[in-house]
Amino acid sequence: MKALITGVPGFAGSHLAENLLGHGYKVYGTHLPGESLRNLSECRNRIELFPMDFHKPEKIPSLLKNINPDYIFHLAALPSVGGSFLDPHETYLVNFMGTFHLLQAVLDLKKLRKFIMVSSSDIYGVVRKNDLPIKINHPLRPVSPYAVSKAACDMMGYQYFKNYGLPVVRVRSFSHSGPRQARGFVIPDLSFQIAQLENSRKKQKVIKVGNLKARRDISDVRDIVDGYRLAAEKGRPGEVYQLCSGKAHAISTLLNKLIKLSNDDIKTEIDQRLSRPTDLPVLKGDVSKAENKLGYKRKYSINDTLKDCLDYYRSLQGG
Repeated sequence: MKALITGVPGFAGSHLAENLLGHGYKVYGTHLPGESLRNLSECRNRIELFPMDFHKPEKIPSLLKNINPDYIFHLAALPSVGGSFLDPHETYLVNFMGTFHLLQAVLDLKKLRKFIMVSSSDIYGVVRKNDLPIKINHPLRPVSPYAVSKAACDMMGYQYFKNYGLPVVRVRSFSHSGPRQARGFVIPDLSFQIAQLENSRKKQKVIKVGNLKARRDISDVRDIVDGYRLAAEKGRPGEVYQLCSGKAHAISTLLNKLIKLSNDDIKTEIDQRLSRPTDLPVLKGDVSKAENKLGYKRKYSINDTLKDCLDYYRSLQGG
């Protein structure tokens, strides 16, 4: 089976490539011209890479015809919620229009088995306590430019299934973390600061943090990408599946766990500049459909995720 991963050098894309290779797939991937391929160091010689800027849609059809994939995993996107407030125009252009151009080109593929549209739990917006855990049929009320762009892509995927018969499977993944995740997200941001302090000679070691009250349903990226593969193999076109842990962890708890993984005496300091304009108080999802229909199972605990992310940032201190 041939699988195309858009945005393969990214955090989730690189882990997905390794997962698919481990299950016997021939893997192809797109990357932005000049984009770092560091995340692919473990599998670079086993996948075929193609530079692709989805701002230039005229090149997409020939790429798809050349590869003729059985499966497409669409991960290419600007993933930062905070960054989307700084540049909403670019967020909409890359996330929504890039997806539109890709779907238009996919219409010409004859043997495509599944198109995995990777969506996000952010599209649900602020959810009342009585509505937790979040069900798949919960109303979409996105409150950030990033969430708006992903909600639009989610609905566009269904429209292409309904109108054109494209085998689109939508997967709404909740927060996920682990090794290789870039800064700009809570666990790597905290891990980076701790690793940096461990490597410094400062007597007083303090990390700056934002909103510690928020609670997030966080999974390990290696579990999430396994869910993407299962969605491709077992998911029904037109359907939605949620990938999550079903547990909400307070950011303060994650912070304390990370600090305990360090031998240094590290203090914390609240920095309001690190808080988002609109932050969601609690996100917790219902994973039962993915478990029952796809056979999705989590293999990594939150402690595994935290340790491996911190160790990853420790490994970067020397280089």
